[in-house]
Amino acid sequence: MTDYLASNRALWNAMTLHQLESDHHRDVATVRAGGQTLRSIEREALGDVRGRTLLHLQCNMGSDTLSWARLGARVTGVDISDAAIAQARALAAETSVPARFLRSDLYDLPDVLDDQFDIVFASYGALCWLPDLTRWATLAARYLRPGGTFLLVEMHPCAMMMESLDADGLSFRVHGSYSHTADPQVEEMRGLPDEATADAPQAVYIWRYSLGEVVTALIQAGLRIERLDEFPLAHYQQFSCLARGDDGWWRWPTPANTLPMLFAVTASKPG
Repeated sequence: MTDYLASNRALWNAMTLHQLESDHHRDVATVRAGGQTLRSIEREALGDVRGRTLLHLQCNMGSDTLSWARLGARVTGVDISDAAIAQARALAAETSVPARFLRSDLYDLPDVLDDQFDIVFASYGALCWLPDLTRWATLAARYLRPGGTFLLVEMHPCAMMMESLDADGLSFRVHGSYSHTADPQVEEMRGLPDEATADAPQAVYIWRYSLGEVVTALIQAGLRIERLDEFPLAHYQQFSCLARGDDGWWRWPTPANTLPMLFAVTASKPG
């Protein structure tokens, strides 16, 4: 039986080391140059973070984590990828931004971390790597102190199941499941080095969750939903028809198209 998480971890290690033109590496360059990579949705949702402790789940190479630190938060980032955490630690040292980074499978995090935080944060492509949403929500609640804030900003499951059919990008078909299935969806990724073939496709395993499944998992973990927002925005050109605004968001070409491409859940832990 395939160890899906181990396979994905190896893939992320390879992507971190070899896909140097990726958005993640561009974000690293932004932080290295003194900038920050957070977007308006998460900035407005969390407000002033000065002096607050923040746990960033699935932090990748730490760009957003260090951006929160530059805003005054005391940050801890966690990721499954050895290469990503090594890059995050190097970036923190290079920029002299205080941060703690831990390499851990999310589900094994209690083995290496026993703190509680004012804020638990995850964003932009976190859920698709999770075979067990219930355990993830339970861990998020476990690391949140009473009275603390949980924030998830994520790609909307409606948009994730749509695939463009034409060059204009305004005709779609349903591609994949809206709700969770036990077996992962298998996709292929190219452009990574392979011992046998320089451009051999490599399998990546992802899971999908409906909006209802996400909200229900957080409620069952003991969190209180404060807000659920949906946005007709994307943080990258998800479809060819999208146009980028001066604020960096990608939008539909006409106001008549309002399919949400992102959502945000803000929750609290009752004290």
